[in-house]
Amino acid sequence: MAAANVNMSDSDWKKSIILRLQNRNKLQCYCFQDLIALHNRLFDSSNALRGENLHLTIQYEKLRQENFELQHRSGQSDGKPNEKIQALEQKLLHQQEELTELHRRKGENAQQLIDLNNKLQEKEKQLLSLEVSLAESMAVNTTLRAEIQMYQNSIKELENLNQMLKDEHQALQLAFASLEEKLRKAQDENRSLVDRLIRYKSKDADKMNEENENFVRKKQAKLQKELEEAAKDTRAISPDRMKDAGAAGAIFATSVPSRVILKFDAHDGDVNAVKWSPVDRILATGGADRRVKLWDLSKGGQCDCKGMLVGSNAGVMSVDFDSTGTLILGASSDFASRVWTVGDQRLRVLKPP
Repeated sequence: MAAANVNMSDSDWKKSIILRLQNRNKLQCYCFQDLIALHNRLFDSSNALRGENLHLTIQYEKLRQENFELQHRSGQSDGKPNEKIQALEQKLLHQQEELTELHRRKGENAQQLIDLNNKLQEKEKQLLSLEVSLAESMAVNTTLRAEIQMYQNSIKELENLNQMLKDEHQALQLAFASLEEKLRKAQDENRSLVDRLIRYKSKDADKMNEENENFVRKKQAKLQKELEEAAKDTRAISPDRMKDAGAAGAIFATSVPSRVILKFDAHDGDVNAVKWSPVDRILATGGADRRVKLWDLSKGGQCDCKGMLVGSNAGVMSVDFDSTGTLILGASSDFASRVWTVGDQRLRVLKPP
């Protein structure tokens, strides 16, 4: 297809050049047609006058020879041959003047013809340069047409690819809508399952609280019964048993507090763990804000924050001191455990899940 286009373009520009040359020939011939015809007429007249002048010169020579012979024979002249000779001489002079004028005109016409030839050569040079420029332009035009054809083919391929991508995008949108609908349904189902789990957990918590309350009531009733029986028993009690009984009574007395001694805000969220230090009156609390806080309760009725232990990535669910009270262990809901020193409150050990 490209070769056929190139052959057609070559024949077109060749025909165009031929037509332009023919038009230029017509225009230039039309402009100088009168001058060429005049030059041809002058050339023909000059040739005719030259032949007539030659003929008259021959006749003049013959007449002069005859006149000379007549004068020599008769020794006199009647004036008639002289008049004829003078008429021929005048005619010859007139012919010579016309010939001179024709030569002058011929020279002028020749000069004009030379000038016109020079102009014609300049025009031909310009035409040649224009033809070269035209050939270059035609070559560039052919190259550009080939590039245009190539770009058109590329555009068609890109349009096909674009249409294919549009179809794929539409299919992906449909698939995404379907997946989004499935996700929404899964989220709704998950929400319903979470609500059901929360209800079950709440029921379990209520059941466990009820069982704990029943256990505490039974334990208190049993303790009350044992105390009543112990009060009725009049046997002597050893000091060790008295000591044990006093300790047990103290424990039983403090196991169920009847009033709030001290209340303070420990964490920003829920408090998940509380632990007393085994050596000092220091209380450690762990909360949902991912922090372990140390509280000094040595002053009666007051609670001062002794420090804050950070480094946990989730809510702290359990805390505990070592036997010396210098280290504190915290377990978080990300299944990791961490150990801090109480003195400088720095993280010492991290055990990842």
